[in-house]
Amino acid sequence: MFLLIRAFMRLCTRATALPADPEELQLDPNKPVVYVMRDRSVADAAVVHQATRKQKLSAANSSLSLGKQHLRRSYFYLYKRGVTGTRQRDALVPPRLRKLVRALHDNPDLDVQLVPVSVFWGRQPEKENSLWRILFSDTWAPPGFIKKFLIILTQGRDLYLQFSPPVSLRVLADQSDDVDQVVRKTSRVLRVHFRRQQEAAIGPDLSHRRTLTNDIIQSPAVRQAIQEEIASSEDKEEKVTARARGYALEIAADYSHTVIRALELFLNWVWNRLYDGIRLYNLDNLTQVARDHEVIYVPCHRSHIDYLLLSFVVYRNGLVPPHIAAGINLNLPVVGTILRRGGAFFMRRSFRDNPLYAAVFYEYLHTITARGFSIEYFIEGGRSRSGRMLQPRTGMLAMTLRSFLRDARKPIAFVPVYVGYEKVIEGGSYIGELHGKKKKKESVFGLLKSVKVLRSHFGQVHVNFGEPIKLVDFLDDHREGWRGETLDAQESPDWFKQTVNALGQEVATRINAAAVANPVNLISLALLATPKHTMDLQQLRQQLQLYITLLNEAPYSDTACLADTDADALIDYGLKHEFLLRVSHPLGDVVTTDPATALQMAYVRNNSLHLFVLPGLICSLFFNARSLNQSTLQRMVALLYPFFRNEYFLHWQEGDELTDAVNRIVGMLEAHGLVERDGDCLHGAPIHTVASDMLAHLGQTVMPSLERYYLTIRLLVQYGGGRLEAEQLAELASRTTQRLSLLYEFNSPEFFDKVVLRTFIQQLLDTGLVWKDEAGMLQFGDHLRALDDEARRILSTDVSQAIQRVTRVPELERALADEPHSQT
Repeated sequence: MFLLIRAFMRLCTRATALPADPEELQLDPNKPVVYVMRDRSVADAAVVHQATRKQKLSAANSSLSLGKQHLRRSYFYLYKRGVTGTRQRDALVPPRLRKLVRALHDNPDLDVQLVPVSVFWGRQPEKENSLWRILFSDTWAPPGFIKKFLIILTQGRDLYLQFSPPVSLRVLADQSDDVDQVVRKTSRVLRVHFRRQQEAAIGPDLSHRRTLTNDIIQSPAVRQAIQEEIASSEDKEEKVTARARGYALEIAADYSHTVIRALELFLNWVWNRLYDGIRLYNLDNLTQVARDHEVIYVPCHRSHIDYLLLSFVVYRNGLVPPHIAAGINLNLPVVGTILRRGGAFFMRRSFRDNPLYAAVFYEYLHTITARGFSIEYFIEGGRSRSGRMLQPRTGMLAMTLRSFLRDARKPIAFVPVYVGYEKVIEGGSYIGELHGKKKKKESVFGLLKSVKVLRSHFGQVHVNFGEPIKLVDFLDDHREGWRGETLDAQESPDWFKQTVNALGQEVATRINAAAVANPVNLISLALLATPKHTMDLQQLRQQLQLYITLLNEAPYSDTACLADTDADALIDYGLKHEFLLRVSHPLGDVVTTDPATALQMAYVRNNSLHLFVLPGLICSLFFNARSLNQSTLQRMVALLYPFFRNEYFLHWQEGDELTDAVNRIVGMLEAHGLVERDGDCLHGAPIHTVASDMLAHLGQTVMPSLERYYLTIRLLVQYGGGRLEAEQLAELASRTTQRLSLLYEFNSPEFFDKVVLRTFIQQLLDTGLVWKDEAGMLQFGDHLRALDDEARRILSTDVSQAIQRVTRVPELERALADEPHSQT
């Protein structure tokens, strides 16, 4: 009979077993394996047996003898379906588990590896009033014979098996001499595991959207907001309640497995048209934490592709797609419906002046958080136009933290996700916006026009899952006694604001710590550091090899990754995909790129530029001073590092951690001949040598930032204290850097990005180098003048003189008066 069932299952099913490589389970070949399934099901047992044979594991259907105990099959289950007509499972006391525990008590040297196997026939969350669920879906309710048969026929091609790491039965058996007690405890541990595994794979039980909306409207917080709105607007209660209900329906997702499955197939086709492949890194950081935490995905935001890509990757790797916070601008006809059914919930850009909307949105977020849904949102707010990580906007983080303090049913883990493109679809529009063009509003017509991108090619996509931030641990480190804290709906004490800001900085820092250096990143970093974006082919090869060596021998972080490790392969990739143009020459070929491609490459370079900022800063210090004492080098780095750390979200803490990082990088430079040591003195490689050129080239990494810093400080010093407000200085610095780029061919629009300049000015205020007087004007002292002198000594003479020329106040004011308004 079992043979016939196995034959039938081979015809009707196609299973995907995770992990794909059985070695990841780290099974001990000298210890027997027994598989554990949740439900008593001949169909499940058949597919598990087939999967174990396919994975070349010990067969689930094989017999096992341990001393006096004999098992006909190497598996057992924990539940059986309840009495006919019920929707419940009845827990069992597995007889085979009892035999195993007795065998271990009789033979102290034996151990058994229990391997839980979760079987998912499709991965549709349960949904009220859904005919699809009633007939076909394998959900939280146990299916009967007819339903199981229909599930096999309809979901057999969407079958997933999740093999979990083994549990040592010996560890559990040694905790008690009572066989029954060990069996009960082992069963309880395994049941908790299966429940968490199912929540991670198909999500918690879903309520119908309208049921969820009703619950939100009836919540105390929203009822109070309705009463306050009635008092302030004098509208009738029915009208205000209807308005709140409309807000809830505007916000709420309407998750549909049918749409998720259709999107998976469609997006798989789209990715194959657009990209050479999607490369994943550190997926274990996600899968391990998803077992016992509610996951909040916090990716960087570079493209509209981000949220589609992440949901696709998560679903393809056996986890439920997250609910995604999307801007209301994406709630377009047809498109908005599809996104909503794919898990998107929509939010307005700002609702500070609409307390009723704020109350409804917060209650919705709290409801889905408390029910255990995974969520995704972008802490940058909008997409980065420059390719760099933007300063965090902490509104969603604050609401998440407030919700957790209100009802911490399940621990929360933030999973930072780095998404690196080799070419972004929106690259052209980003460049235009940085040059002053207005952002185009999303529309269905614009979406239809964008279909033409399917004829283009965008290289590979690199997705890296960073080190998770477990919220409980983070709060323990930042707020002693937080477990006793309660916050009113509108209450935001100083400790809460500080904790949220610290969390935002930590998320951004860990996203950057998970950067992937892909071929276009590295090629762009090398090529764009030259005045004409042209290099000798051999010079490019050597510079790329230096970057690879640096990331291997002095890695930026434990989660940062390097996509390829062969310099020649990187160059071939750049030529093949037309990022590089090869120009033949009798004295040796050179490579270059065209101006339009160079602008797009600047965006890609900025995605991972932070990986090389500290090495670049160290190398830049040897530009004018060819020799430096180790202590002088450390002092100069410590002086400038806070500004770079704030701009690039670098992860080293000031003090010993930074000192150790500098020493590692210097040791690597010394080992490869770029720096020589004479006692405590460090010497840059002799000028006019290959090593000297490589040292200078790496130093060019930070030159735009140093020039921006120096120009801004120079402007403030030139104008003097008490003459400029912070926003005036930012505007003046932006115009001046733009003028400098026109005069001296800085071919990168983020060089004069006002957002970056505002961030630097704020850092000057935060460090106390600059302060505001009673009138709001900027004041400064001798420390800023000293920093002005230090920065000038680092820059080359030509650049320093150029900056001093464009920042001379009388000439500058005349030039700005003559500038067309369109250049602002």
